[in-house]
Amino acid sequence: MNSFLEKLRKRNKTDYIILILLGVLVMIIAIPTKETKEEGIKKQTGTETDKTTEQDYKSQLEKQLEKLIEQMHGAGKTKVMLTFSDEGYTYLDKNLSSDEKKREEATVVYETGDGEEPYVIRKKRPQVEGVVVVAEGGDDPAVVTEISNAVMSLFHLEVHKVIVVKMSVQEE
Repeated sequence: MNSFLEKLRKRNKTDYIILILLGVLVMIIAIPTKETKEEGIKKQTGTETDKTTEQDYKSQLEKQLEKLIEQMHGAGKTKVMLTFSDEGYTYLDKNLSSDEKKREEATVVYETGDGEEPYVIRKKRPQVEGVVVVAEGGDDPAVVTEISNAVMSLFHLEVHKVIVVKMSVQEE
């Protein structure tokens, strides 16, 4: 025991600093990460799935548009309804093999903890086809024009696909 204490006393400050840094390094390496095996696989393959469903996407878009229009001068309280032309598209990776007589196509899949998932190349969100805006200031032609122009520029819509009307007064 005495020989151990003598060896410790003979050490200089840099030796202690090195030992402390090694201890910190071991602790950093030992700390577990919060990433699960499934998340790691999804990040590696580049197909991390969206947490929002298409319905969530649509309602979120409506809420964002409502907040935007309510901030416009004269619009007042607002309700928005969006219609979509499709449900969006998911493009999957395919393996193609062909010879002189046959052409075969197979979807590329990868293993997850729950089974197999198709490899998604990209997703296309649903396209907005029409917008109805009900606003308190919907009786003012200047406000209607501003709201219509804003909606048309956001969604690249034609004039006849955007309707702005006055909100009825409801007694509470």
